[in-house]
Amino acid sequence: MLPLSVLVFVALCFFPSLVILTFFFSCILRGSSTKRTYYRSAFVIAFSGLAIVAAIALAAPLLLPESPRSFGERTRFVPVMDVGIVFAVIAWVLLLRHYCGTSWLESLPAAITAAVVYVVLTAVASGFTLILVQP
Repeated sequence: MLPLSVLVFVALCFFPSLVILTFFFSCILRGSSTKRTYYRSAFVIAFSGLAIVAAIALAAPLLLPESPRSFGERTRFVPVMDVGIVFAVIAWVLLLRHYCGTSWLESLPAAITAAVVYVVLTAVASGFTLILVQP
């Protein structure tokens, strides 16, 4: 079972990021479709990337070995959030290519910018998680 702090952290990251990234992607899609379509498409793009990151973040503690207890122990360590963000950037590039009709080089800066926005929101959410879930 996942600890409460992990669930609070994922919830604090997911929902504000979904709103902010939906508006971000809707600004990108604004020139390529009608008003009603670009909000729906922007939501699909933002939700897919965030769902990938959240799924990897929630599944990793259950699948990977525990982190080292002391400095001298040697265990496998996988930067879970980094792997999730890389997969989200790939998904965002592919979906931006689909909805905007651009090449992958034209979609890559928007996906990287969205990843940076997500990392900043994650840093802010981690601070709020530490405040909310103190013993």
